[in-house]
Amino acid sequence: MGLFDIFKKKNIVEENEQIAENDPLENFPELLTTKLLFLDKPNFDSNQILTEVKKHFENVEHSFSENSFIFSFSDHPIQFADATIPAQCTIMIPDQGKSEVELPDAAFQQNWHWAEANQTAKNCTYEILITDLMSRTLPYKERLNVFMDFLVAVIKVTQPNAIYSAPGQKILNPTDIINIWDTDKIQTLYVLCNVRLYNAGTDTGHKELLMDTVGLHTIGLPDFQIRFSAADENEVANLLWTYAYYAYEFGDIIVDGNTLEGLKTGSKWKCEKQFSLVGPERIVVNVTSD
Repeated sequence: MGLFDIFKKKNIVEENEQIAENDPLENFPELLTTKLLFLDKPNFDSNQILTEVKKHFENVEHSFSENSFIFSFSDHPIQFADATIPAQCTIMIPDQGKSEVELPDAAFQQNWHWAEANQTAKNCTYEILITDLMSRTLPYKERLNVFMDFLVAVIKVTQPNAIYSAPGQKILNPTDIINIWDTDKIQTLYVLCNVRLYNAGTDTGHKELLMDTVGLHTIGLPDFQIRFSAADENEVANLLWTYAYYAYEFGDIIVDGNTLEGLKTGSKWKCEKQFSLVGPERIVVNVTSD
């Protein structure tokens, strides 16, 4: 079984004892952003992209300029106090003559899922930015589905060599994204979310590890973190993926004092919301074993 095998899941979530409607610790939705990375400057055909996008969205309006392409989806309206506007996604093209890829250091640190991720991204010389706009107030599941449908459509046309997910701080194989989204949408969080591993030991040499999820915070849900010393990293990673999908399925309902099932059947691990120990700063559910 490979490290952080997200395909192995088990039903480990305990029913929460209570639900609080006004928990003061919460994350607020952020812009969803990915970068398409290319070894060479791609042949960019906006009409081909529009044709592919229309396979996912029945009603699409578009506005094209030299360096930006905006797609609006009227079937996904967002209501403001004085207006209703459609959800939008954009493609941002670098300035003419620019040939450069800019990624943060974090992009190269937690790519357990793809052995060639770092080298592939470092070899790329051109990037295209994909974001959503005016969409943060959509229900988070609807919002993520709109963004992913759009992203996959653009990937199919432009055929990048790698994808950088800003929410998940990871580099992904474009073929994997297409295959998973087209055939196995139970892995809805594959692009958005990541599970990370850190050494949290003290100067005295005591072994302690920290694992967390990152990415859920961008759609307004809590991430999760666990500190441990003796458990198997793969098992903890699978546990965190299960927690992540639980939060995605049921929403931000976990409050202090609730329990989640741990690594052993019947175990109850306590939950407490707090600020994350590792950046980006966000609210996480800190899970401690019994």
